[in-house]
Amino acid sequence: MGNCLKCFQSSAEQSLPTSSSPNASHSNACQTTSLANCYESVGPNPNANERCAIYNDRPRETDELLSSRTPLKPVKANNCDTKRNSFKSLGLLNGSAPTMSDIITTAVKESMEVSHQTLIKLFDVYKDPDDEDMILTDGIERLCNDLNYQPDEFAILVLAWCLDASQMCRFTKTEFIDGLHKMRADTIANIRLRLEQTIEMLKADSEMFKQLYRFTFRFGLEPDQRVLSLEMAIDLWKLVFTVHSPDLFSNWINFLEKHPNIRRIPKDTWNMYLNFTEQCDINNYDDTEAWPSLFDDFVEYEKNRALELSGIHDDDNNNDDLLQSHVKAGDLHHVS
Repeated sequence: MGNCLKCFQSSAEQSLPTSSSPNASHSNACQTTSLANCYESVGPNPNANERCAIYNDRPRETDELLSSRTPLKPVKANNCDTKRNSFKSLGLLNGSAPTMSDIITTAVKESMEVSHQTLIKLFDVYKDPDDEDMILTDGIERLCNDLNYQPDEFAILVLAWCLDASQMCRFTKTEFIDGLHKMRADTIANIRLRLEQTIEMLKADSEMFKQLYRFTFRFGLEPDQRVLSLEMAIDLWKLVFTVHSPDLFSNWINFLEKHPNIRRIPKDTWNMYLNFTEQCDINNYDDTEAWPSLFDDFVEYEKNRALELSGIHDDDNNNDDLLQSHVKAGDLHHVS
């Protein structure tokens, strides 16, 4: 299942050509539209103050990554503070996160009731002929086509998150029906509407994005595996950061691709990378904090690269291959 994202990308290129017409049929590819415009056309944004009040009233959950040595503790201001876009460190620090169903239910605000029978009929349209309790690759492609999205678009990752899908390239009957109940959507038009609304919320709400980000790691795992292959991790990083692209993100991807010793990405490295993007100032990076060693390597690599670009070379070659030095030292848990 780990190769499904690549399969979707290949099949999308072959069978779903892009249409420039807003009235293209569902058999054609999904056109790229402005989500902001679509969102504005269906109504105003959810009331931010009401939503924040609801967040604050909910019990705080424990973030397994936060400790007394957390890299997220307040640091002195630096020039990165002006580059944070919509990522808010306070949102990442407070740990107050409602469930996905709470988020959608609160944001939607409509009193629309969905029909369980209608959802069953909708599921039947896309279910696999050989497994009546699953929507598999072919059905997902048809669903994406009807929604006017490509299977490897950010919106489909958001849909999988809203449905709390347990595995790539499949939606179980329970996931599909229960997820759409929570989204209050029982038609293709309403599913797309909810996705557009949710994407707009993700652009502004760092805590909500954090939940999607953490889900993405689990979603990309092979069955019975606990780490992502590097190739899958890179694909998922590029996908989940479609809306928010952190500073130095392209540098990070370039670093990973240039070092063949990095083969897998564990959960703590994936989760902490979102926190690491809050630091985003290479010069003020503190390697005594509880960062995974891979981040130390990346920062040192970037510093050396900057020196080379400025014409200053490391004559003793002590840091020519940072990852090799870690391998020799036996620090394999992040690069093996």
